[in-house]
Amino acid sequence: MAKKGVKKGTVRGSYKKKNEEQPKLVINPVFQPLFYDNLDDPRYYQVYGGRGSGKSFTVAVAIVQKTYSQYLHKILYLRQTMSSSEDSTISDIRLVIQKLGLEADFREIKGVITNIKTGSQIVFKGIRSTGSQTAKLKSLSGITTLVIEEAEEVESFDEFSKIDESIRISGKPLKIILIYNPTSSVKSWIHKEWFKEGIPKMERNDTIYMHSTYLDNVENLNASVVKRYEDLKETNPIYYKNTILAEWTLDMANKIYDGWGIYDYFDNYGDVWYGLDFGYGGHDKTSMVQINYFEGVYYVRQMFSKSKLKIRDILNQMRKAKIPFNAIIYADSAMPMLIQEIRDGGYNGIRTCTKGNVEAGIKKIQDKHIIYVGEEDSDLFYAYRTFARGKDGKLPHEPDELAALRYGINSKKPVTPLNENSQPFRKLSSKGYI
Repeated sequence: MAKKGVKKGTVRGSYKKKNEEQPKLVINPVFQPLFYDNLDDPRYYQVYGGRGSGKSFTVAVAIVQKTYSQYLHKILYLRQTMSSSEDSTISDIRLVIQKLGLEADFREIKGVITNIKTGSQIVFKGIRSTGSQTAKLKSLSGITTLVIEEAEEVESFDEFSKIDESIRISGKPLKIILIYNPTSSVKSWIHKEWFKEGIPKMERNDTIYMHSTYLDNVENLNASVVKRYEDLKETNPIYYKNTILAEWTLDMANKIYDGWGIYDYFDNYGDVWYGLDFGYGGHDKTSMVQINYFEGVYYVRQMFSKSKLKIRDILNQMRKAKIPFNAIIYADSAMPMLIQEIRDGGYNGIRTCTKGNVEAGIKKIQDKHIIYVGEEDSDLFYAYRTFARGKDGKLPHEPDELAALRYGINSKKPVTPLNENSQPFRKLSSKGYI
């Protein structure tokens, strides 16, 4: 995690009123690397943890101290939206300046806080100004320190990377500080880049990890807050673990599907057919899933899933996947013209699926014993792990791979081969039949 051997310290301000003690802040030693200011310091700082851990406030303390550096830092605070940045991050910096008694050293004009003794600046911006509109982040030249508050809200690694790559001034220490509460690891670009199964990738020598909880910040918390967190440990242990202690969760909340088995390999035993969902342009994908029913279990595997496929591309993908020309295929009934063109392409077994109500169809799938077959990096497996209801309980857009699965399974009553019992015996392993 953070560098070891650092004792818990205090940060004191320079201003002192008559008959008043100099302000003192207790700093958790896990955060000590934030206060280093050397050319050979690591570039990335993962500041993550739960409620009441003091992470945002401590970063603000480090940033205010950094404005006195010989390197004359220019610091950029970012959040996903400008309005949320104005509401909280600026107020954190103002509070630190006030608590350290440094008001005389700083001036604030139009959201830019300047240390008038050194000329160092703290700038506040949003990645997006409103909604989906991207803000203009052109004036990033000269930035030496980037702080991203609520970094988990940044939509993608690509969006982060564009900003990260613009922090490249020479001759000064450069730091990228990400502050966030860990959530589900499944969809998180932060987890994918810096963690594995919730554990920091310690082989990354360009990163310092700083995890903290309220237990590390008790000296700075009201006793009633600590008591509330302690009570939650007993009354709501899941919330306590996921939100208060803020450990990475290795699954999605409110998942639609759960309990699927996972096999590396399975022969085409039993009844075999396919489900096909057509893409409608944009990011929609044309997806085909194979369904293999054997001894009461549905073994499913992704054949292909790609966007922007024309009819000839779909036929090429089917041939490449070695779909038999006599295969039974249940396809999206909303596209009868495409179904006919695939039939004309030689796949006489294609037919319209039983579509029905999406919610009702999903409930039918939830009642099935399903085993996923294949690598865990497929779009179908990702969809299985991430398809979840929103916080409002509503069903989001169904992933194309799961739609293809639903069309296939719900459109056919599986057939048990008459000679099934005479098949050669095969031993069942934890990853499939061998």
